[in-house]
Amino acid sequence: MYGGEKLPEVYQEDIEEIYRSGRHLLGLINDILDLSKVEAGKLDLYLEEIDLEEIFQGVMATAAGLTKDKPITLHQNIPTGLPTVWADRTRVRQILLNLLSNAAKFTDEGSITLSATYDADKVTISVSDTGIGIAPQDIPKIFQEFYQLDGSTTRRYGGTGLGLIISKRLVEMHGGSIWVESELGKG
Repeated sequence: MYGGEKLPEVYQEDIEEIYRSGRHLLGLINDILDLSKVEAGKLDLYLEEIDLEEIFQGVMATAAGLTKDKPITLHQNIPTGLPTVWADRTRVRQILLNLLSNAAKFTDEGSITLSATYDADKVTISVSDTGIGIAPQDIPKIFQEFYQLDGSTTRRYGGTGLGLIISKRLVEMHGGSIWVESELGKG
């Protein structure tokens, strides 16, 4: 509202586009800053005992917003008794949101599943989807800086090409490993 009157719809659409563009630029800046800090060894982890189930609930709520306009079902496959882990809560959340965001971006319909398994030594977390999948020759490239699966001038999928490399580096800082298993056309 301005001057006590409702903003005309034509302006509202412009303001919403400016807002979306601003959020995109903020995300890009934050990604570049995070990657720069990681590369320079200046990103500190704040390790504490964390409950992964609590983090999963939060990221799945966010993922629901990412898929609200698509016929996608979100699933969780989390075993009872999942142990707590020693990790940086903010960075684990960032990793999972990057993975879920990618799944939502490349899945038009079907499902996205967040799963976890554990044994005495480790917890393994996975995100699977029924999206477009990745060709075998592209799998080694997806953890490269600024790499985008669809790098054409008529790109259908947005993004900066930094989410996966940042996730990889954060996982490695935690002493873990990250990998991709995919088949073109099958997610």
